[in-house]
Amino acid sequence: MKDDGVGIAVARELLRRDLGEGVLVRTHQTFDLWLLSEYGEASRLIIIDSVKAGTLPGTVAEYEVTPRPGPLSSLPGLHSMKLHDLIDFASRTGLLCCPITVIGVEPKDCEVGEGLSPEVERAVPEAAARVAEKLGRIAQTSPGA
Repeated sequence: MKDDGVGIAVARELLRRDLGEGVLVRTHQTFDLWLLSEYGEASRLIIIDSVKAGTLPGTVAEYEVTPRPGPLSSLPGLHSMKLHDLIDFASRTGLLCCPITVIGVEPKDCEVGEGLSPEVERAVPEAAARVAEKLGRIAQTSPGA
């Protein structure tokens, strides 16, 4: 889906960097309940994806994700859950208890096809740098660091 592939492009960039011990970089085409259980032992989760926020294409933004208040019964069916729904579910059920950050890149073109738009392609190094910076801040505030 063209610019929706920005997360994979950023992951490839991150794999070329030394991010420190204990940092795993993984790519996934979808984010579902199975993945949440895979990351249940994580101390921090950083998700990189395209995020439509109404800004200029290629804009990189950082979001801290917190569970929404309210009962789980307000969640949609499991097949139509969005990222925030999954996080709400995982937090309340104990599948995922770590802090979650989303590094989002504003897409220009999410039509069917391959390749990033020039604006989003230019944002890949910035998004990777934002992840590395975030990891550095976490390491500096961790006990024993």
